Amino acid sequence: MRVNVLKSSGFCGGVTRALYLLDKTIKENKDRTIYLLGDIVHNDTVNEKYKKLGVKVISKDELDSLKDGEIVLSSAHGISDKMREKLSRFNHIDTTCPFVRKNQNRIKSDPQKEIIFIGKKKHAETIAMTEDNENIWIIESEDELNFFNSFNEGSVYNQTTFNSIKLNKIYEELGKRAQKYDIYNTMCETMKNLQDSLKTVDPRYNVCVIVGDKKSSNANSLVEMSPYIRTHFIENEMEVDKIGLCKLDSVLIVGSASTPKDLLERVKNKIKEKFPEN
Repeated sequence: MRVNVLKSSGFCGGVTRALYLLDKTIKENKDRTIYLLGDIVHNDTVNEKYKKLGVKVISKDELDSLKDGEIVLSSAHGISDKMREKLSRFNHIDTTCPFVRKNQNRIKSDPQKEIIFIGKKKHAETIAMTEDNENIWIIESEDELNFFNSFNEGSVYNQTTFNSIKLNKIYEELGKRAQKYDIYNTMCETMKNLQDSLKTVDPRYNVCVIVGDKKSSNANSLVEMSPYIRTHFIENEMEVDKIGLCKLDSVLIVGSASTPKDLLERVKNKIKEKFPEN
């Protein structure tokens, strides 16, 4: 059995930076409680590690119960200016991915009255990008373009981890309906490269195992666009036993941008354990 991890798998730069800031904060504040506003990234393996270190994960509704000056980190997915203002009374450490923040600033400074944001409506990044402007239209699919016509004009941006195949279809349809829109494809380059590597089947493999959190947008995008007939979506090495594999299979393991490389290696080793003769 051939079992390999796709080289471009693993943490993106934004996730690496966010975890560095969290690790640094923990190291420098050993005698203080550190609060995390939501998951630092969408991966339970990562989040559980920090909970064991004493980091308290809280919701935005719990902020009012904290004292001024408490250490609060916001996640790599970004936050709106409204939330940033709410966090100003704390020792706030903003771990927003620089690429996400750059796109957020572009949207804020865009002079167009009509702005479309393509993304998953309930995702943290989408909320961060759109919460400050009630006039931004959020769409997730081509079906939501029915209200556009040739008289509309404005700008279009998108979630950095959106499914690139779906995204291109939406842009193509939008181009037919509203030619006056300026389209700015704001896909994360790391995510784009990872998705591009999955667009065609590698003939060396007949099974694809995608490792990521079920809450992760970029992991779900990889699952949605995988061209492998046999694609399995698991969160960790314990779930390897749930998927059907045989010794004749060749397995390509793909990790999302929020999946740690050591977890990918554990999945690889677990598969090898099941078929030691290979």
